[in-house]
Amino acid sequence: MLVPSLSDLKKIVNTPVLHPLLLVDIGDRETLRKRMRSGRWKEIMEEKLKRCDRALEEPIPQLPRSLYDDYFRTGRRHPYENPYFYRRRMAEDLALAYIFTRKAEYLDRCRDYIWAMMEEFTWVIPAHVRLPLFPETMTRDVDLFSSGTAMLLADLYDLLHDDLDRETLEWMRYNILRRVLIPLRDHFYEQRWAKRYHSNWCGVCCGNSGCALILTALDEPWALELLHKILQSVERFLLTADPEGAWGEGVGYYFYGFSRVVYLADLLFKVTDGKLDILDDPIIKATSTFPVWAYLPPRFQVNFGDTESTPRVYPDVLKRYMNRYRIPSIAWYIQRLKEENLFREGSLRDLLWAPEVDVKPAPPEETSKWYQRIGVIITRSSWTDMDAPVLAVKAGYNAEPHNHIDVGQFIYHCYGNTFIRDLGVGVYDRAYFGPGRYENPICGAEGHNLIFVDGKSQAPGREYEGKIVDYHREAEWERIKIDLTKAYPSNVLSEAIRTLLFFKYDGLVLIDEVKCAENALVETRLHFKGKVRRTPSSVDISAERGSVHIKPEGSIKIEIGAHEGLTTRDPEATNAQYIRLLTRATGGKAKIQAYIVPYRTKEEFETRLEKIKRARLFLFRN
Repeated sequence: MLVPSLSDLKKIVNTPVLHPLLLVDIGDRETLRKRMRSGRWKEIMEEKLKRCDRALEEPIPQLPRSLYDDYFRTGRRHPYENPYFYRRRMAEDLALAYIFTRKAEYLDRCRDYIWAMMEEFTWVIPAHVRLPLFPETMTRDVDLFSSGTAMLLADLYDLLHDDLDRETLEWMRYNILRRVLIPLRDHFYEQRWAKRYHSNWCGVCCGNSGCALILTALDEPWALELLHKILQSVERFLLTADPEGAWGEGVGYYFYGFSRVVYLADLLFKVTDGKLDILDDPIIKATSTFPVWAYLPPRFQVNFGDTESTPRVYPDVLKRYMNRYRIPSIAWYIQRLKEENLFREGSLRDLLWAPEVDVKPAPPEETSKWYQRIGVIITRSSWTDMDAPVLAVKAGYNAEPHNHIDVGQFIYHCYGNTFIRDLGVGVYDRAYFGPGRYENPICGAEGHNLIFVDGKSQAPGREYEGKIVDYHREAEWERIKIDLTKAYPSNVLSEAIRTLLFFKYDGLVLIDEVKCAENALVETRLHFKGKVRRTPSSVDISAERGSVHIKPEGSIKIEIGAHEGLTTRDPEATNAQYIRLLTRATGGKAKIQAYIVPYRTKEEFETRLEKIKRARLFLFRN
């Protein structure tokens, strides 16, 4: 992305903005109504109308100051945030219901929700404020959701410009200016996200605020100066993505951060007559397939860090990517999401932007991707076989945005089940992001598939990192070697090397080699999902469509542990179990090697185990 100079920006931006800008190149409202009556939107509107009819009868949820203060007393976020986000969702739904039905009662109730939002003493949620809550602080800081509220009100200001009364429109514009745009005009680089380019906050806040600026305040004498600052931050935000197209915070926060850049790109294209087109940036095009690579069939995704195991889908962004870049794998991914009933949510831009173009769906031609900057490899045996094994491996460092202590973490997925899993993301509250974050197994080393020495593992901090030092691919097998030494304090171990031999359908060999104190207890921990059956020398994990056998080599002790009562978004991880492979260091060294074999029958298991044992011996002999 090449940001034009301020003087050039002033030459290409067209003012004044004519409303509704969101409908430029789309048609009129009848076009929207036709879309609402067909395809997936028919079902979406049925659900939205049910919610809107209830909203006509029910009172608007209140947000008293005592509810805001509940977070400071208890650390809980949901008592305030649930009604806060409900208000915003209902305002948009009521606007769409009004456009669809033309019934005035929906517009009147939408207006009530708009006024309720404007009556809030702040749009910044309690988890994001800086104490004390003095007026000068509350009128200076902009967060994810205050900027999101500004964009929502700006959308409604634009879309309902000829329907809402002039008084309400002026108050909407006034609140957007006072709460978001003027604070950014006067304090842009004081915002904690403005220069945190590796964080989704930068993309979200810049995109939200830029959209609000274009839709409501582009005629202000300072507007283009602020827009220029926003674009400069967006440019630096994009440059932090992996050149191969990944985002260090994971696919969930990738969608969140990049979606707002895509929204801003749409409006910039319109007000410059196509002269400024952010989607021309090769980085955005490269990242557009990141969700495809992170897909774990049929209904899951690679979930390192604070990422959920089930995709949180952005149909609007995926449609825009497919229409713009015409990449067959995005069409294939959308098709898979639809088949699994995951392509359901309907946002305003999902409706506004054109339906998907006719691109023949096809998965990527390659079966593996190495995102070298962030240290992630995702490789699979097949794209078309939904039961085929998938291996995802992470190096990185222990101070990434939304970081977990997880250098060397890996996921092994097949038969529709993540047998060796990442526990994913916990429930957001004050403690989750507080000083004790890594005491929580969801975020700390204890909840990840790592190496432990006498119960100790990795440490938090930028200096604690790992490197993928070798990635070798052949038709029947792949080798991934990670140097984990620097991820551990020097008093824990002096060297740690993890090697993964991926034999596609036949299985996986895990080899952990450690140098540490004599007689230290060395453990490889593997968190799993499925029904477990243990023998003295192995573990079987079973799921609906198949099983995985885990067999360590030599005299490795096996135990089963559990984290009880975890606070997590995934109910299956509440009492997460893990396998402990244990040995003692001899001569200051320890080696734990395990065969991980997928199977459906006893014969298949025996054949595959023997095959990868022979292959492993051949590889190490040569």
